[in-house]
Amino acid sequence: MSEVAVRTPSRRRGGLLLAVGIASSAFFLWLVFRNADLHEVWHALKGADLGLVLLAAVVIQGVYIAQGARWREIADVFTLSVRRFYALVLAGIGTNNVLPLRIGDLLRARWLATSADMPTGRALGSVFRDRVCDVIALTVALVVSIPSVGGQRWVERIAIGGVVLLALLAMIGAGAVVYSRTRPRERERKERGRLRRLVRDTIDEVASPIGRRRIVIALALSFLAWGIWAVSAGLVCRSLGISLSPIELVFVTAVVNLGVVIPSSPGFIGTYQWLAVSALAAVGVGTEVAIAFSVLVQAVWYVPTTIVGGVIGVREVHREATRARPAG
Repeated sequence: MSEVAVRTPSRRRGGLLLAVGIASSAFFLWLVFRNADLHEVWHALKGADLGLVLLAAVVIQGVYIAQGARWREIADVFTLSVRRFYALVLAGIGTNNVLPLRIGDLLRARWLATSADMPTGRALGSVFRDRVCDVIALTVALVVSIPSVGGQRWVERIAIGGVVLLALLAMIGAGAVVYSRTRPRERERKERGRLRRLVRDTIDEVASPIGRRRIVIALALSFLAWGIWAVSAGLVCRSLGISLSPIELVFVTAVVNLGVVIPSSPGFIGTYQWLAVSALAAVGVGTEVAIAFSVLVQAVWYVPTTIVGGVIGVREVHREATRARPAG
């Protein structure tokens, strides 16, 4: 079977998933705007305090710094600085903002592998663990904050979804441990194909013991990252005259960021608006102001990560191409 024939089904699946994501985004945008007064939305946006919005854009960079430090701890690569991991996190997010299927996570694993001279599968396993930490922190935050909004049915469904996702991730981790123990690697790795080596390296990384100290540090950095996100969201709320308690901000943070696992177009457009508007409605904020919040809070992270992360991503792609180019 030719390489083109192998790639065609994969491209079709990718195109189908992208189409589903775009349709999902369009549906959620319709849900958000169907009964909204667009004039009032525009009025709320014009009345926002630009200084607080810009401050929120600065504060939210702390999220990615904390995530970079967490990823460095999880990957156990201390030869690279936190600044380097921060740059790769931004590049991955910037790529996810414009390309489907979270390709940015795959690319940042590859960029870490080349930067640290480590197997790509091991780097990919570290990205998996990195994402698990986010799911744990956000699920805990949602479960803790649900009582503050009365436990509405759709909120409870998201919380249940988070718990189910955690259980699934735990099963994947347990499966990796069992597989690595029952199927020991051959001594000669050259006998394996590139794809098989990639998969096995990823499984071995996921199955490898991480240690209590590193787990505690990784989870602490996860809660720190999403706490910073909540502060940034609070600044956007203040810019619009919205007053939320700390526990309500935790609730909004958990709903918006845990809920983006729903398939959508790159950048979570539509899905993000529906989640933000629904979360704010649960704490008594009107639809039009909530829509304005959803636009501003997404712009606060989307615009900087797309611009800066995009530049870093292009630079990394160029470096990869330079390394692959034969000398002479």
